[in-house]
Amino acid sequence: MRPVFRPECSSRPWSWLARALGPHSWPRRHPWRLLAGVLFVLAAVPGIDLGLAALFFDPGRGGFVPSGDPLARFVIKGVPLLVYGTLLYMALVLVAGRVLALEGTGRLARPLAYLVTSLLVGPGVLVNLVFKEHWGRARPRDLIAFGGDAVFTPVLLASNHCDSNCSFPSGHAALGFWTTALALLVSGPWRPWAVAGALVFGALVGLSRMSVGAHFFSDTLVSGVLVVSLNVVLYRWMIEGRRPGR
Repeated sequence: MRPVFRPECSSRPWSWLARALGPHSWPRRHPWRLLAGVLFVLAAVPGIDLGLAALFFDPGRGGFVPSGDPLARFVIKGVPLLVYGTLLYMALVLVAGRVLALEGTGRLARPLAYLVTSLLVGPGVLVNLVFKEHWGRARPRDLIAFGGDAVFTPVLLASNHCDSNCSFPSGHAALGFWTTALALLVSGPWRPWAVAGALVFGALVGLSRMSVGAHFFSDTLVSGVLVVSLNVVLYRWMIEGRRPGR
């Protein structure tokens, strides 16, 4: 089986990135330990979430960045369109290739199945259906500290301060970090750059959502760790053909 990162990357200036994201790196081997450590720190020091949220809160302008801000609106509307549009494009190419009997298009079937599965299970089921609808964590803009009427709850504690579509974790950040699934399909020495770009994109999406008071730092971080970890596991299973746990 082809390794996720080829050995020739080690002599390149970005070899540290290849090692950090390679198959033998600690985050790749122990993604759930990484998540547990992050959650423990954020739960033990809840002031981290409140302090970072306060950086975007300006009473002089009426609170957080308005949701009507052009960048905020682009993230809310554009990121889902980008993700779903990419999958639709690949599906159309695959179908057209099969109908027209074009050589090579059949190779898109497995990557497309991987992308659809990772999107449905990660951002779809885990983030939106399991956590956002049942964790009950109020968004920063709804807290008493920022002019609302809800009570803050640390990241590990489920609550009833939100009924539906709650703060934890970030759905848009999950879509942003999901692009690492696309990046993992890039072959050769460009893969570390693609993965790094996807991680930066996810972080920027999360930052934008934090700026409008929609999410805490922990919401974004947990979305990233959950989605990226799942992408890696599914990649190893569906693309590399490895059994889970190996």
